[in-house]
Amino acid sequence: MRFFATTFSGLEDIAAAELSNLLSGEAEADVGKVFFTASLEECVKVNYAAQTVNRIFLLLLREHAETLDEIERLAASVDFGEFIDREQSFAVRAERVGLHVFTSLDIAAAVGKAVIDSYRASTGVRLRVDLNNPDIEVYAILRNTELLLGVNTTGESLHRRFYRRGFHRAALSPTVANTLVRLSGWRRHMVLLDPFTGSGTIPLETALYGLAISPGARRENPSFEKIPVFKSIDSAKIREELLKREDPGTVEAIGIDVSPKSLNLALDSLETFGRETGVRFVQGDVFRLVEYVDREVDKVVCNPPFGVRLRLREPEKFYTEAFTAIAQACPHASLTVIVNKPVIVLKALEKSGYIPLSVRKVLLGDLSSYIFHSVHV
Repeated sequence: MRFFATTFSGLEDIAAAELSNLLSGEAEADVGKVFFTASLEECVKVNYAAQTVNRIFLLLLREHAETLDEIERLAASVDFGEFIDREQSFAVRAERVGLHVFTSLDIAAAVGKAVIDSYRASTGVRLRVDLNNPDIEVYAILRNTELLLGVNTTGESLHRRFYRRGFHRAALSPTVANTLVRLSGWRRHMVLLDPFTGSGTIPLETALYGLAISPGARRENPSFEKIPVFKSIDSAKIREELLKREDPGTVEAIGIDVSPKSLNLALDSLETFGRETGVRFVQGDVFRLVEYVDREVDKVVCNPPFGVRLRLREPEKFYTEAFTAIAQACPHASLTVIVNKPVIVLKALEKSGYIPLSVRKVLLGDLSSYIFHSVHV
């Protein structure tokens, strides 16, 4: 069967690599999503184990469509009997990218009508619609003229981690943080430092990645449990096998932040892990970093304050001084940062003695962000 997983635009190749490792076949990166062919058992495994994607959809249709009539006709061609029981309710969620003479709500209405008409034609039953708490969610995504229809097998987005009990106002999505760690080149034997740790997402995701922890296996009521076609799958067995494969060891990941309030959030999340991870949190000022670093650091990975969110008055000066302090405390470590001021950050990196090896643009909702991976010379 065909599936697709959603991720952030600009990070699709990392998500595809992760899913390829979890599956028996190759995953294919697309815009904001990853396509793959898998069994239902493998779909369950991805829902439990994946760390860099947000939702997994069972693909019902992928076609060219330009008008609402075409969208409704294509949706009506799908046999929904395998995916919705007669007594179940459903809802259609829609999104679109590009210029169209209709809205996402129009798409949802057209697909919803098609689902009802198609199901009634094949079964004689009129399905119930529940927009607030449906049993089954059908997703319609129109990107320019490409229409995707899918059934949500995940439910709530996988970025909502089991350990998270609170977050800083400029907190990074855990799926993005996990990808940052991978992009840094960090490996299990290395020491990772996040000097702007906030609520601790990057060090915590380092533990998740390094110890092969399955975040979805700790969630309740995944949506695939309600989809009829999954009823024969022993999801409990798959879950237990993944939990047994987790590494019982620890990682060396250190988070430092000047704010005691943020560190309390980080410590609460660390406690929620329910096991030893090796993650440590320390209160400290990035500009005095050399006072807190007591070992050789291999990778510095961080999400420094975004000027848009935290209103930095002199962002270039701030970044330059921060990067200089990082270089003094961790002279042999590479630096991987995600920022929203690429020109200013590039100048700051160069003034601090860093050479950027790569930069990539990432869309976090409506916000364009940039990931720089640099080494100090």
